[in-house]
Amino acid sequence: MTFIAKLYYTVVVNVFFFARFFGKGSIYTMGSDKGKLRHAVIGAAAGIFSSHLPGLQLPEVDLVALMDINVALGQQRAQELGCAFYNDHHQMLQQEQPDVVTVMTPHPLHARLAIDSLRAGSHVLVEKPIAVQVGEADEMIHVATEQQRLLGVVFQQRFRPEVKTARRLLLEGRLGALQRVEFTVAWTRPASYFQQATWRGTWKGEGGGVLMNQAAHNLDLLCYLIGAPERLVAWTPRLLHNIEAEDTAHALLEFPGGVLGYLHISTAEVDKVERLKIVGTAGSMEISRQQALTVRLLDTDIRDFVKTSPNPYSSPGEQQVEVELEAGQGKHVEVYQAFHRAISQGEPFISPGEAGLAALELANGLIYSHYTHSQVELPLNRQKYADLLAGLRDGKGQQ
Repeated sequence: MTFIAKLYYTVVVNVFFFARFFGKGSIYTMGSDKGKLRHAVIGAAAGIFSSHLPGLQLPEVDLVALMDINVALGQQRAQELGCAFYNDHHQMLQQEQPDVVTVMTPHPLHARLAIDSLRAGSHVLVEKPIAVQVGEADEMIHVATEQQRLLGVVFQQRFRPEVKTARRLLLEGRLGALQRVEFTVAWTRPASYFQQATWRGTWKGEGGGVLMNQAAHNLDLLCYLIGAPERLVAWTPRLLHNIEAEDTAHALLEFPGGVLGYLHISTAEVDKVERLKIVGTAGSMEISRQQALTVRLLDTDIRDFVKTSPNPYSSPGEQQVEVELEAGQGKHVEVYQAFHRAISQGEPFISPGEAGLAALELANGLIYSHYTHSQVELPLNRQKYADLLAGLRDGKGQQ
């Protein structure tokens, strides 16, 4: 995607977002005293709760209630935090009327709980993935628009310094016209991980394996930095784990403008280096947790070089350049801070429901390609994927 195209996309999205959530000017007057927003959590016994806790303890947050069907752990956490506890989310929504609800339950419950909360008048922040299938995400976004409430997805990795800097450089067109992207990452998991919770790695419990769980952040970063692919071919096998769904995803991707991509994500491998490489006509960059951000720029854009170089075996010179990283940590607390700014100050939220939909559509598309042995074009046919998932949940079409 060219710089102009990226700039146009950013402006259009931001203008749409602003008009959608702030055009009527009256939906962000809720909240308790001193500018605080009343927060509630659905799924407070989740293991990820500790990562959310710093966000729930911000000065601008008034945590009023926790809800979970795990009464013992949920009550314990509510007592520690000095807030009410419920084991029924309908009762909690009716009695507490929270301004913001965070949903952190297993994936198949995200859509129903988020929609219930939106219709009760709350803004909703949902853990990744936004839902299990694209049709559910469509409905969530529709209800948020209908209710004039903000729907956000917890994609905290968008706040990583190297990711924020990479996005800025891409928007500035520093790499020229994009040509290729490669993303490889291993989220090694032993069998004991899946034994901790019987819903993990199942079609009914997660709606998939590595693609629906660990890879959600990777798929989001791909869509955030490059945009959603328009065509793909994928293999999503079980290479090692005794689970229903995939433990590995391997795919070839084609993005608008002819940008080609490669994706490989697995819980059945060991590879300590997470690498996202982006190549353009004017240079390349690599993003990794180990090496942060490495940027190399060509002395001459390859489009000009191939036309003018008299040496048939030459290539342009390349220089590694130092870049100052943006501020950020990639933590959940940054998501909460940004969500509050969107509500109270009208700042566009960095990962709205549409971002969750893009990452989910890619995950669904990869699974669909594997089980239908076909090349898939996005956007994905909602009904065909729903039918495929229903069959997988019934034990049909398994590998």
